[in-house]
Amino acid sequence: MLRLEGAASLRTLAEALNTSLSTVRRDVEFLDSAGFVQRTHGGAILEPSRRTSFEPGAAVASEIASDAKRAIGRHAAALIEPRQTVLFDSGTTTLAAARAACERAVPFTAVTNDLAIATRLSAAAAVEVIMPGGTIRPESPTLLGAATVRFLGTLAADLAFIGTETVSEGRLSDTSLDLAEVKRTMVAVAERVVLLADSSKFAGRSFCAFARVQDLDRIITDDQIRPAAVAGLKADGVRLDRVPVGPPAAP
Repeated sequence: MLRLEGAASLRTLAEALNTSLSTVRRDVEFLDSAGFVQRTHGGAILEPSRRTSFEPGAAVASEIASDAKRAIGRHAAALIEPRQTVLFDSGTTTLAAARAACERAVPFTAVTNDLAIATRLSAAAAVEVIMPGGTIRPESPTLLGAATVRFLGTLAADLAFIGTETVSEGRLSDTSLDLAEVKRTMVAVAERVVLLADSSKFAGRSFCAFARVQDLDRIITDDQIRPAAVAGLKADGVRLDRVPVGPPAAP
């Protein structure tokens, strides 16, 4: 909500989340102490200077739009065909796809730069898991750096599941140069590229662009995506799959 609006009162947040003022107050105080938002008298703001580099920590990100991520993950996993090579970008929505892929028990080869995804996929006997070298990002399961990019650049994959921090004005962007470079390489080496992004991602801008919407074969999101965002994506000519998770989105 703060990424979309910039600021919100505690009461507005409590009503939108259907929870108590005291719960929202505690959550905002936690996010303020962690440096994610700025607490104000009666509410919270996300400073304009931080919006392009704003990125919630892994523990917070895993709880954002969790129902939508599970639905998107199940829809994505159904695209995997036997014996394919599939790239899994690091992220909580791609992790949901990995979990759903394990439940399908389809034999395939997975390549990922995410330790959590690799661990989950390795529990499935039908999945061969390959990880690149690289440097582990602080407080994250993500592998980054020159070694990661160099290894990924040698591959030819059938399918890539990519995440993003934002989609805006026909561009996919993320919060750091290192993240963007890994994603850019995955997009380049995959025959089919599928973006997995919940509806909250279709607003605002992030620091570094790594692909255009036209580079994608398909976008999988949830049915809460705003109509204006849908219209823009259709104008770009990309296939858009909207999986149901709740009541219809407001205009």
